[in-house]
Amino acid sequence: MKLAIEDIQIFKTSGEFETNTYRFTIDGITYIVDPGLNVRKYIDDNEKVDVILTHGHYDHICGLPELNIDKVYISPEDSIALTDPTSNLSVFFTEPFSFEIEWYNIDEHFQTILAPGHTPGSRILLFEGVIFTGDVVFSNSIGRVDLYVDKSEHATMRKQMTVTIKHLRELFKTLPQDWYICPGHGEVVTIERLFRLNPFFK
Repeated sequence: MKLAIEDIQIFKTSGEFETNTYRFTIDGITYIVDPGLNVRKYIDDNEKVDVILTHGHYDHICGLPELNIDKVYISPEDSIALTDPTSNLSVFFTEPFSFEIEWYNIDEHFQTILAPGHTPGSRILLFEGVIFTGDVVFSNSIGRVDLYVDKSEHATMRKQMTVTIKHLRELFKTLPQDWYICPGHGEVVTIERLFRLNPFFK
């Protein structure tokens, strides 16, 4: 699917986390990517939306109850985070968050890249012209690998992230350099600018 950066709205949600929440419409369907807390300020209460989750951390899913949802797309690996406050990290930051809803496998409906490391089920979401990277890749850094897993698992997560970034670095070199990287936090940049700003992509 083709998507122009001009057709995407970007909202800062989840308070101090400053999560990037994205809104765009394709073929009459409005999509919300990673709805953080207080997303309702930007979305009409009566507007039906489909939600795409790049991963299952609290600051990217806590706006779900505020939306009039048709479908939710998430990876099978991270789907547990919808109802498990430990997996979504809410138990460490705020009141335990859980949201019961039927979910759909993101890989079966969108072009995705498996990108474990920040979470087991992190996904990169590709459109022609725009790439949503969640908390895997930021404009000038990459996501943490030591958040909620047991310390004994940190090494595994670190190895997964190393493989993920290597793969993305090679892939991004093959794509048009004027395509946009839309991360879960921080600045939206072109691929060309990512390679100049991000030390992990140099």
